[in-house]
Amino acid sequence: MRRKTALVALLLCALAVPAARADVYAAAAAVEKQDFARAFELYREVAELGRLEGQENMAVSYVNGEGVKRDNVLGYAWARIARENGGGVEMQKIIDVIEPRLTDAARLRAAELQAMFGKEALQKNLLPVMKRGAGVDPACTVARPGNPADFYPAGALERGMTGSVILEFKVGTDGRAHHPRVLYGIPAIVFDEAGRLVVRASTFKPKIENGVAVPCTLRLRVKFSKSGASQPLEGGEFDEKIAATHKLAVAGDPQSQLLYGLILLARPELDTEEAPEHMAHWLLRAAQAGIPAAQFMIGNFTLLGFGIEADVRKGRAWLERAAAAGQVDAQLALANYLLLPGPDADVAAATGWLEKASASGNREAGYRLAALFATSPDPAKRDPQRALELLAKVMDDVDTDPTTYEIRAAAKAALGNFEEASRDQKRAIAFAKRLGWDPVPQRTRLDKYESGVAWTGDLFAM
Repeated sequence: MRRKTALVALLLCALAVPAARADVYAAAAAVEKQDFARAFELYREVAELGRLEGQENMAVSYVNGEGVKRDNVLGYAWARIARENGGGVEMQKIIDVIEPRLTDAARLRAAELQAMFGKEALQKNLLPVMKRGAGVDPACTVARPGNPADFYPAGALERGMTGSVILEFKVGTDGRAHHPRVLYGIPAIVFDEAGRLVVRASTFKPKIENGVAVPCTLRLRVKFSKSGASQPLEGGEFDEKIAATHKLAVAGDPQSQLLYGLILLARPELDTEEAPEHMAHWLLRAAQAGIPAAQFMIGNFTLLGFGIEADVRKGRAWLERAAAAGQVDAQLALANYLLLPGPDADVAAATGWLEKASASGNREAGYRLAALFATSPDPAKRDPQRALELLAKVMDDVDTDPTTYEIRAAAKAALGNFEEASRDQKRAIAFAKRLGWDPVPQRTRLDKYESGVAWTGDLFAM
C-alpha cells in the first residue's frame, strides 16, 4: 500500500496524527518482518472495528497458527465475518473446509464471536449511519453574514492562497456567535482565526421556543477567495491529484481514504446526492483501518450528527479510541463533550483529557483547562495560579475572545486580587459589547468582584 500522496501536507497537517496504536500499515510491516505475533494483535484490533483486511488476516492466522495457537473454529468464525463483509473466495474456502466438521459446541463458539464482531453487531454498536446534511438545528440560521474579504490574512493574500474553514459555534439569544471552534481548515491553520473573525462579525437568528429565543448550535463553512489569488482547491493539477487519491482510496489505501474524505469535506460539490460515495464513507474506512485522525473525525461527526446520524454512544466510542491513541483533537473533543451538563458529564475525566491535549501543545485545550482551574465550583479542583500560567502560554492566540479576560479575572478574584479582577472583567465587557454580545452575564460577575466575592461556574455555558 502506498502510504502518502502529494496531498498529505495540504490536507492532514491540521490534524494531529500520532503513530497509531494499531493500523493496517503497522500490521503489514510486522508481517514483512515475520513478526506474526505482533501482526496478529494489530490485525485483531482493526478486525474488531470491521476492517476487511483485519478480518481476513485473523481467519488465516487462526487456521495457519501464525502468531497465535491454531484454532480452526475461530478461523472459521472470522472467515464467516469477513465473507459477510465482502471477503473473497479464500474466505469461502476456509468456510467450506471447516464447516462440515464443526460440532454443536464449536458452532456455538463461532456464533458468540459473530455476535460480537459480525456485521449486524458492529452496525448496532459502532458503525455510524450515513446521511446527508449538516446535522445542526435548521431553526438556527444566518441573518447577516460577515465578509471574509474583510478578514483575509495578509500573508495568505501575498502568497496567493485561498482556502476554507468549517466552524461550529453557539448562537446566543443575542444573535451572535459565541466560542467558535474550527472543526477543519484547508490549508491547515492559515485561515482558522480569520474564520472565527468572520462568524463573530456575522449576525444570526437564534432558535425560538414558545416565543422565546434560546441558544442553538450552528456550523458554517467560510470560504476565502480573492481576485488574484490562486485556487488550490480547484482545477488543473489539483484535480489530477484528487483523481489519483480517489484511485488509491478505492484500492484500499487507508491514508488515501482519509485524504479523499477530507477532499469531499473541503469540496462538497463533489459529494452529491447522486454519488455512490460520501465523505463519511471514506473517513469510516480509514477509521476502521486504525488511523486515529479518521477515528477522531468519525467520532466527532457522529457525536454532532454531521453527515452521519447523531449517536452519542457510537461517537464517544470512536473518540475514546482515537484519544487513547494520543490524537489530541479527539482528546479535546471528548473533554468538551464530558463538560456538557447531562448524565455523561464527568469533569474529572474531561480535565484529564485536557491535560493530555495541553501537554501535546494544543492551545485550545490549555485555554479550556485554564477556565476549569479558575472557576471550578469544587475548591479542591480550583487552582487559580495554574489557570494564570496556562492562560499566559496561549494568550496571544485566544485574546480575540472576551472569555479570555473573564478567565483571567476569575483567577485573580480567586486569589483575592479583586481590583485587577474587576479591571479584566471590565475589559471583557467592553470586548463583548464590540462583538454585539449581551453583556449581562459579564456584568453580573463584575458586580461580584467589585463586592470582593469570587465567582465559580462555567464560563462557556450559554
